[in-house]
Amino acid sequence: MYGNTIPRDVNILTKRHKSNKISHIAGFLLPVLFLFSVSCRDRPEEGEIIIRAIDVLPKHTVSTELPGSDSFSISTDQISVVVTDPSVDTTILSPGSLAALPDSLMPDTLEIPLADSIVPEYQWNRLAIEINGSIYASLQDEVEDSDILGAHIVRCMWWDTDPWRGMNAGDSLYVLLGVTGRENQVVALSYVPKEGTSNNPLSVYSFQMIGDNWASHYYADGTEVMRFLNYMPITTFEEMTGPYGEPRGNHSHAGVDYKAPEGTSVRTCRGGTVSRINWNYEYNGNCVEISIGVGYSEVFLHLNAIADGIAPGVTLQKGDTIGYVGTTGRTSTSPHLHYQINDENGNPIDPYLFYSSHRRNLPLSDMDAFTQFRDMCDSQLRGVTLGVTE
Repeated sequence: MYGNTIPRDVNILTKRHKSNKISHIAGFLLPVLFLFSVSCRDRPEEGEIIIRAIDVLPKHTVSTELPGSDSFSISTDQISVVVTDPSVDTTILSPGSLAALPDSLMPDTLEIPLADSIVPEYQWNRLAIEINGSIYASLQDEVEDSDILGAHIVRCMWWDTDPWRGMNAGDSLYVLLGVTGRENQVVALSYVPKEGTSNNPLSVYSFQMIGDNWASHYYADGTEVMRFLNYMPITTFEEMTGPYGEPRGNHSHAGVDYKAPEGTSVRTCRGGTVSRINWNYEYNGNCVEISIGVGYSEVFLHLNAIADGIAPGVTLQKGDTIGYVGTTGRTSTSPHLHYQINDENGNPIDPYLFYSSHRRNLPLSDMDAFTQFRDMCDSQLRGVTLGVTE
């Protein structure tokens, strides 16, 4: 059962496997050359669709309450302050400049002109916790559905730290929670390690790049937190919801999970020959395995349907559609793609180790809005006291 195979020991931070067999480290020359050929690129291919919107949405305006009230929103564009007093200049103001207005002239609403993307209104709640044990355990007495919130927080951290095993007692988390336009409710997060420990602090912010279908998380300099394979097995997705090696009860996750709308196209990253389909349907749901050369294979699980013409023995080219995102199989709880790479011995390996990957950076056209948004989040996070949920 591929979806339930326990992978070899892997370091979550370095994504590198541990092995005592010299023969496994060295391997045969052909597999080494094959791996080198698929991992030497460091840039996405021209014309590749990742999470770009296909349709450009019309411009529109929404209104919201002001910062400082119980709830507020912020856009990815400039903020237009609407006041009725004719003596007040109604030019575009930054969020910080709102504080300069007298209380008597403070407007009741903000008109937020959105650019070519929909930015949801954020209804923000604030949370501060001190880590004592795991992130999940530390949340239990603070919030309802601590497992869900814990998963959302961990997704913001797993790319550059080890949120499962690498936390220290006394580390702190400061979190803004709200509607972000996707499942993950973390608007912003600041991790502060205990003084004297080796962990590095980090801050992330949920922001929707113009043209993207969903928000994503970015570091303070506008670098996206998540990494993309240089050629993705899915044409659009909301978020990676399960990395390779994630602890899951008595086993570790054998692939990577991409949350996406049901029916989203799924494609082969390498091309090759279809080995089999729909084995162990109860567990895997609709599934496809493709031999991609020198004993390696790519595996796709939980598909809503397999594409027409996909059958054992069929030869596919890179980028060919093999099926569509679904939630079939008893281990799937929502539409997503489980994507897996197996080596010549049938053992799963990290796709992000097998392939090259890259990060995106916000373009200059987004940076002014992102900077305003980041500073707004920071001002809210600075006002949170440990052990307080607001």
